[in-house]
Order: sequence, then C-alpha cells, then structure tokens
Amino acid sequence: MQSQVHYLANPSQTQVVFNKILVKVTDLYEKYVPESVRFRKNVHLQLQPDVILISSYIWALQQGCRSANAIYRAIRTNLFPECFPERSRFCRICQNLSQVIQMMRYYFVDSLVNSSEFGIIDSFPCALCKPIRNCRAKLLESTANIGFNATKQEHYYGIKFSVVVGDNGFPINYVVTPASIHDSQIAYELLTTSPFSIVYGDKGYVTRSLKDDLLRCGIRLITQLRENMSDYSKLENHKIGRLRKPIETVFSSLEQFGIEDLRCRNLYALKFKVEAILLTYSILLHQSQIENGFSLKYSLAYP
Repeated sequence: MQSQVHYLANPSQTQVVFNKILVKVTDLYEKYVPESVRFRKNVHLQLQPDVILISSYIWALQQGCRSANAIYRAIRTNLFPECFPERSRFCRICQNLSQVIQMMRYYFVDSLVNSSEFGIIDSFPCALCKPIRNCRAKLLESTANIGFNATKQEHYYGIKFSVVVGDNGFPINYVVTPASIHDSQIAYELLTTSPFSIVYGDKGYVTRSLKDDLLRCGIRLITQLRENMSDYSKLENHKIGRLRKPIETVFSSLEQFGIEDLRCRNLYALKFKVEAILLTYSILLHQSQIENGFSLKYSLAYP
C-alpha cells in the first residue's frame, strides 16, 4: 500500500486510517453477520475477504470519491495495487454484500439508540438527472419518477429518502420511494418499525388520521403547524424546529458523502452505496462522540 494524505482533515498515513476502519468493520462483521454468510460456499476463493472490500469502499468514500470508477481507482492506486478483484468483479461483489452491510449498520446503530429520548422524521430528494432531462430520463425507471422539490422550487426526476433519526444523530430507519410520493404516505410504515415513542416532524406530516393511527400504536407524532391552522403557534413551531435541528445536520453530513448525487445503474448498487454511506457516517460520528462527548461533528480523518 502507498501513502497519501489527500482529503484528510488531519493528515495521517493512509495505511493508519485504513487499518482503523478495518478494525471497526471486522468487529461489526464478526459480531452481527451470521456464520452462514461469513463461511458461505467458495468464499475462500475471493482475492480479498469481505471485510477488506467493505473497508476499502468506506475508505474511498471518506476520501471524497463518489462514482464507482473513482472509488475503484482510489483503492487500486493507494491501497491495493495488486491482488485485488478487477473492477466489474468488485462491483458485483459489493452489490451482493448489500444485505451484509445493512445488517452491520442496522444492529450497530440499534445498539446506540438507547440514549435517544426521541426520534425525528424528515425526507430529502435525490435527483438522478438535470431538470432539462426530466421527461426523457430512464435511470431506475422502475422506482424513480418526477416529483417536486419544495426547497429549490423545481420539479426533478429521481427518488426520495424518508429517514428517522435519533436525537443523538444516528439514522435508524429509512425508506426509498418515488419522488412523487408525499411524506405522510410513508410515515406510518417508517415510524411503526422505529424504537421511538415520541417523534418530531415538519409540516409535511400534518395529517390528523396519521397522528391518530400512530397514537393507537403508542407513538406520538408532534409536528409543526401551518399558519392557517387553529392551533398554530409561532413559538411552538420555533421550539419544534429547534428539536428537529439534528436531522438537518445529519442530512448535510450525508450530502458530503454524495447521498443526494447517487450514480447507480440498478437497485442493488443503490442499496449498497446508501448503506455504505450510512455506515461510514455512523462509524465516524460514534468515534467522535466517544472521544469528545455528545456532538454531531466528526472528522474525516477518522480519529
């Protein structure tokens, strides 16, 4: 392996950063992945074991690589110039490991939500092309369609991520839907599988029937209200907005890893990349909170 320090917040040797990632990934892999997967048939014939491939992918994400080609070039140039699967084989193995990395990420984060007092729900768009190509785009056409981005006040072709985040900053559950699906339509499914009894949301989740259905399941959904509603209070909206602030910080951090600029050609690749981004973010945030206490700030140098 060669040494380089590009894209690191605190410059250090590449091998040191990669080895720290490898130790954490190996621990999660051995702890949460069943033996039937770890010792599956012919796994010994791979040029590199699963933990090396996953750790390499996470390392490349931390270096700012976004496309599959950039990730592969960074790994081959800086980590494994030799004895590494060729690019198409590497991509296929990664796609097949999507369920593995999902288990690692889910159980790892699930062990950290005990300290959370409440959850926060929100969504963000993921455009798959420029607006001028909205009516001609076919990427992920089985899932994607045209929706409206209220923040940018424009229509886009793509998908939407609805996410539940703990107040400590860790994404718990998420659902990928077509861009045209309204937030309230997916909230019930998302929240009933989350561990929180109190969840805060924005004005997109102001639906009386949704709140009543969730209340019957023991979940209290508290949302900001619109100005034309009878119980509207500017002060209450401000308080809820302050409580919802962590999820905006989380989305901003995930955007740095390219979650709003996915360049995947199929759903398997999409699932793996999203899970890899969420795992990368969770590992960095967990390490930062261990060393610095509760905070949503972390270092890409992986302290």
